[in-house]
Amino acid sequence: MPITTLDELFEHNLKDIYGAEQRLLESLDEMAGEATDREAKKMFQQHKKETQGQIKRLEKVFKTLGMKAEAQPCPGMEGLIKEKKSFSKEKPSEDILGFYNLHAAQKVERYEITAYEGLIEAAQHMGMDEAVDLLQQNLDEEERALDLLKQLASDYEVEQEEGEETGQEEDEEEKAPATSGGRKR
Repeated sequence: MPITTLDELFEHNLKDIYGAEQRLLESLDEMAGEATDREAKKMFQQHKKETQGQIKRLEKVFKTLGMKAEAQPCPGMEGLIKEKKSFSKEKPSEDILGFYNLHAAQKVERYEITAYEGLIEAAQHMGMDEAVDLLQQNLDEEERALDLLKQLASDYEVEQEEGEETGQEEDEEEKAPATSGGRKR
């Protein structure tokens, strides 16, 4: 069925983000289980609780529209989860997987932020004030989660394997220009 009205687009996108949030719950458990950093583990567990609250708010939005809450598969979220699972299959070290997961979660947050911004704009155009308020609460939580993820990633310490170049610890001889007899001509 072609989507031809803003109401239909809003309903489509609402079902999409509802499906995305439900699918995300499973991934948050997985990332919390993989986290070796205490703060990252805590953040993923906290965000799971927030996501459960976001799902409840979305159900209230459906109710305000007189609709039964219905999820549809979200290809965007599925793609992000598939990408994360694919990376995990490469058997990275715990440090690298932890660092990767913080950035994978940032991709998810940005996706959700964009989805909520679009829903809010549509709801504003349609004069759906109650839906705007509920969706704004979800958006605010997603933005806070993104900020926290960025901070955790910034503070994350990744161990370098022996012999790997970090780019910061070059040998002084490598920095010095090649000369004959150790002196510049």
